[in-house]
Formats: sequence, structure tokens, C-alpha cells
Amino acid sequence: MKQLFSLSIFFLFSAGLLNAQTYSLITTTETYSNLANPVSLNNGQVWEMPDYIIPIGFDFWYFHSTIDTLYFFETAPAMLSTSDEEGGFHKIIIPFGASLVDRGYGTSHSLSPLSYELTGDIGNRIFKMEWKNVGFLFEFLVNNTLNDYVNFQLWLYEASGNIEIHYGPSQILNPDYAYADESGPSVTLIPDYDYEMDTISTKSLWLQGNPLYPSMVESDDFFYLNGSILPNTVYQFNNLTVENAGFNIEVPVVYPNPVVDILNIRLKNVITSPATIIICDMTGRAVYNASINQNQIGEIQVPVSDLTTGIYQLIIKHGKETYTSRFVRL
Repeated sequence: MKQLFSLSIFFLFSAGLLNAQTYSLITTTETYSNLANPVSLNNGQVWEMPDYIIPIGFDFWYFHSTIDTLYFFETAPAMLSTSDEEGGFHKIIIPFGASLVDRGYGTSHSLSPLSYELTGDIGNRIFKMEWKNVGFLFEFLVNNTLNDYVNFQLWLYEASGNIEIHYGPSQILNPDYAYADESGPSVTLIPDYDYEMDTISTKSLWLQGNPLYPSMVESDDFFYLNGSILPNTVYQFNNLTVENAGFNIEVPVVYPNPVVDILNIRLKNVITSPATIIICDMTGRAVYNASINQNQIGEIQVPVSDLTTGIYQLIIKHGKETYTSRFVRL
């Protein structure tokens, strides 16, 4: 009885935290490829503090707002904002927080193209922004060299509202210069930055820890990864905020709850296109990810015996729709 009472209190406390989640995190690997048909932003011009306008190409949902354009925040090379105003509130994406610069800095020819690309059909497009062969400003200021470099891309998905950051080949022999004496780069989603007060939202999402398997923390403090991000790493931020209403595959039956070994998901009708099952812990970190095949019907069994005791969120993503539920692992 005492254990059940404690579990009930834990569930009530944790439900609010799970309810507030905006994105879950999945870390995976995928072979990095340069953009196939990039549209150049700098057009061969050497950049230090870029101020280009970046059209997304579709309406993208980001922290309860719809955006269609990105801007370099305060001309910082890897901080993208939803506003170009010197004031008000900004929503910010930081795919690689470090002091970056064109490797052609000090010359008349750019060696670090900034470009973007739009792929896919209407309703299922992907916006991709690429930072190619980018150097580190502090290395230049201290050593007058630009030997270290990094490649990375930001992907925005029209259909799901998901965000991905892809990391390519890099050379970081002087991490103190690359990260300005921090432990590594910052990777951050900021729902609100108050320009006048110079403060960020307590709901800001930061990656911390080992870049191979980072955790995601919600805070208005600053967090950094412990080390450099390896090539072919992909950080997936899965949008969790689409309502269950209108879920075309009907609300599935999920049982037992609480569960010890196997969580059963009973689908009520045929899925006409592929779907994805994601399980997240209380921090928003994805601990399970699997696909549901097209035309599948009936029960799906999800093994949960390897999960630690606690509250988890079950997410089923199907196109633009997301079904969410909670369960307890005993």
C-alpha cells in the first residue's frame, strides 16, 4: 500500500512535467552529405557577422508559433532567430554554439559557404540550412590560423514539425579556442529571448553531457556538451505538441498500465501510411523508437523490461498527427 501511495504521488508530480514537454530527443547516426542543390546566402563573399535573410519555404511550427523566415541573431553565425528586430522577443535555434568565422577571413574569397535547400513535395517538404567548412574565430585571433573546421546542417520538417541537426566532417585540434574555454559546443532551442531584459525562457532546451548520448535539460541557465560532436551524428528533436484530436488511426488501446515487461498497443484500424512509436522519459529523452509498418493492424508489443522504474510518455507519430499517452513502468 505504501509503495502504491508513493507511486501515485510520483505520478501526479511527474504528469505535469511530461505534459509540458515540447520536444523529445533522439540521438542517431546517418552518413553526412553536402546539400545537392544549395542556394547560396553569401555568394562567395567572406563573412564574419552574417546578416542574411533565410526563407524557410513553408510555415513551420516552433514553440507555439508559426514561422516562415529565419535571421542570424545579432549577426552570430550559428544562432538563428525568428525575428530581425532589435527588441521584443525572439525564438532562437542554436545548432552549434561556438564563435564561428569564414575560413577565408582576411582574404577576398570565401572558403565557408552558407547555403540552404528546400526538398520534397508540398506538405512534406524539408528545409535544410548548411554551414560548410566553417572555422573558429578565436583560433584566428590567438594564432592567426584557421586550421580547425566544422560542417553541420539544420533540417526543419514541414509535416511533423520535427527539427534535426546533422554534423559532418570536422577537425578540432584546439577545443579551448573552438569553444572559448567551455567544455564543448552548445546545442539549444530557445522558446523566448527577451531582448530588453537579456533573459531567456526557463523552458529553453539544452543538450548536455557526452555528445554520443546527451541528455536534454530545460533551464534558463547555460549548458554545453562535454567534447566535440563526432561526424555523422544526428540530433532529432521530435515535436510532441500536436493534439490527439483528429487522429486518423483512432486512439489506440494501451495496456497494461502499470507495466512490467511488455506494453501492448492495440490499433483499432489499418494504418495507411508508416507511423513511429517513441517512448520518452521525464527529461524528454527518447529511450525507445520503432516504426509501425503501413497496413498493419492488431496488437503491437513493445518490450519495456529494460526501462528503469518511473513514468514514461508514449508517442505515436502518424504524418502531421501525434497521439500521446503516459504509462508507469514498475
